[in-house]
Amino acid sequence: MINALSSGVLPNSGMTISVPSLVTSAGGQSGVAPVVTVEAEAGAVQNTGMVTQYLSGTVKKYSGMNTISVELLERSDPNFYAELTNQLQRAYSLATDAAVIADVVAGGVQGTAVAATSAGIISYVSTESANIYKNTSYFARNYIAGPSQWSLLMGATDSTGRPIYNAAAPMNSGGLSTPTSIRGNVLGLDLYVDHQMVSTTIDDSAFIVAPEAMTVYRSPQAYMSVNVVSNLQVQVAIYGFMATIVKMPNGLVRYNLT
Repeated sequence: MINALSSGVLPNSGMTISVPSLVTSAGGQSGVAPVVTVEAEAGAVQNTGMVTQYLSGTVKKYSGMNTISVELLERSDPNFYAELTNQLQRAYSLATDAAVIADVVAGGVQGTAVAATSAGIISYVSTESANIYKNTSYFARNYIAGPSQWSLLMGATDSTGRPIYNAAAPMNSGGLSTPTSIRGNVLGLDLYVDHQMVSTTIDDSAFIVAPEAMTVYRSPQAYMSVNVVSNLQVQVAIYGFMATIVKMPNGLVRYNLT
């Protein structure tokens, strides 16, 4: 999910991050940008003062910890510690991914209602991709789908029963969606599958996004280990910081079931 949006580097200080927002139609803010007009010879130049508004995101800490005995740490296979850190990293990734999904749902807009069919997907993509460009001036680039949407794409067939998105040598393919990869293509949009999204084909089971519409600011993940002398245990923790800012709500269009 995070890879389908734009990424930013989180500043090293402060618990909030702010970015300027100028154009009302794109960001939904009240900032004013300069304008250019055509004037007659010797005509007065348009003077529009720029008023900058700011969008703010709260920096949140994501962390997890595991306590292990010194016997397990020192007397077990060395791969145990490697697997422990792998699992902590996986848990961290799942937590931050779920947070980004929730922020897209909260900050995006709902698309025109469509049916949970191949025709509905075509309508969703064709309608909302154009709306994103109209409302933000950016192109829709990514289609983020939950498991049920992925299944719908893989099982979609034309009127003769031929697969639309899952064929070895298609003559008129609408894209590519296969059981062996969570990446593909849907009617020209890059497909990303996220198993933490809604698991049935209902509202919010897919998003069409312009990556520029939302930025995810992340710090590197770090590990901390502390020895507990009283019982000879070791506490191992992972932590990091993340903030998200929805810059253009109209660039994040959520699937809306009829």
